Formats: sequence, C-alpha cells, structure tokens
Amino acid sequence: MGDDDFVRETIQSLNSHAAELGSMYREVMAAVKNRTEIPNVKDIFKEMAEASRECDEMLEIYYGDGDPLLADARRAIQRVQDGLSNCASAFVAYMTIARLTLD
Repeated sequence: MGDDDFVRETIQSLNSHAAELGSMYREVMAAVKNRTEIPNVKDIFKEMAEASRECDEMLEIYYGDGDPLLADARRAIQRVQDGLSNCASAFVAYMTIARLTLD
C-alpha cells in the first residue's frame, strides 16, 4: 500500500469515527433531554478511545515529517476532535442532570 492509499484509508476511517461520534453525541443528548439512561455507554467510551488513538497515530506519523499533513487529513482529524469534545460535553451535561434529578 502506497502513501496515497494509506492517507485515503486513514481519512475514510477518521470520517467514519467522526460520524459515529456524532451519532453517539445525539444519543447522549437525547438521554439528557429525556432524563433516561444512556444506552451502550461502554461502546461510546470505546469509540471515543479508538477515535482518539487513531488521531494520535496519524499525528505521530506526520510529526516532524518533511511532508506536511494533507488538508483533508487535518480536516478529518479536526472533525474527530470536535466529535470527541461534543461527546465529552454531552456526558458532562448528563452528569449534571443526573445529579439534579437524584432523590
């Protein structure tokens, strides 16, 4: 597999993580709004960890490399980072609501 194929597959994988994180963010926010349990919490944290790890690996490969990271790859990493931030914020909102509604 050449460099172009590697980058293309990595961008596709990062975009997939970003889409999955977006879906999970909506699930957590629905639980916040409806004051219900978050479904598949372990899966959400696993996806967050995998997405973060893949971003780290991509940055490690290119850190200090003479070839700059392609704009598409930077945007894909940014989408994942945004998704991670959104999910973390949703969990904070969930924990806040859970504390307020505990009897």
